Amino acid sequence: MKNFAILDLPGPEFLNFFGLVVILVLAGAYLCIRFADRTDRRPPPPVPQNPDAMEVAFLQGGVNQVIRTLIYDLAQRGFVALAAEDHVVPTEKQPQTGELNATETLLLEAVQAKPKAHALFEDRALRGRLLEQLAPLRAKLAAEGLIKPKSVKIWRRRVQIGGTLVIVGLALAKIFVEWAKGPTNLAYLIFLAGASVAVLFALAYALTRTHASRRGHAYLEAMRLAYGGRLKEAVAHIGSPGPEARAFQGAALFLIGLFGFSPLKGTTEAIFAEAFSRGSQSGGADCGTSCGGSCGDGGASGGGD
Repeated sequence: MKNFAILDLPGPEFLNFFGLVVILVLAGAYLCIRFADRTDRRPPPPVPQNPDAMEVAFLQGGVNQVIRTLIYDLAQRGFVALAAEDHVVPTEKQPQTGELNATETLLLEAVQAKPKAHALFEDRALRGRLLEQLAPLRAKLAAEGLIKPKSVKIWRRRVQIGGTLVIVGLALAKIFVEWAKGPTNLAYLIFLAGASVAVLFALAYALTRTHASRRGHAYLEAMRLAYGGRLKEAVAHIGSPGPEARAFQGAALFLIGLFGFSPLKGTTEAIFAEAFSRGSQSGGADCGTSCGGSCGDGGASGGGD
């Protein structure tokens, strides 16, 4: 059986060709995933006068950002506190009837066991119940084209499968041809193929890890520009010493949802930034499963930690 001329190339020349194929696969994967999201054909919605804090938090970082935002708000209101080793603990203060909504009540119940911050992110039962409560909100964001459409998830799988078949198939074909000539050292080709597939999956993850669509990102950026001054003004009042120097006051829910905990670093409330940053790194980070309609539980570990 006559081999393809490319497979008979000497080792260095074949590796150059193999590298070119990998680059083309990665470029194709990038273009396919990017153009699967065409929501930016419409301009972003106008920045609202009174943004919905939970919409912003979910759009910014999925369930993880909702957890961060509400835990901080509950702490602001005196219902929970951060203890040693990043434990989130309830305080003696009890909410009055009707003072908390269903989502806030759910998280207050979750901290009764005094979990660490990362355990809240990892609690699948908690995340599932939060997703149920956030379903109407998610549907609204999807209808407005602010979260990634299903086509992104579909194309991500296609490029992962198709790209892997091309890379691995070409490597295996070369290995077959070389071994037919006699034993030879193909370790570098095997390593290169494995590394290329890993890069392909990493690229697909990086392109799909956030909740927001391209239109959603534009919307978030517009809100950051619109409310950046308000954030700076709020942070400027945190510098006074003592536990009473609370951040953001009544704007905490929205500003934390939009900007995350990064603005708290260097203030009297930096403990939140540190604890929840470690929590995100420990586990429960929202992954790229946000794409499409089936996995609204996580788009990003981010949200501005």
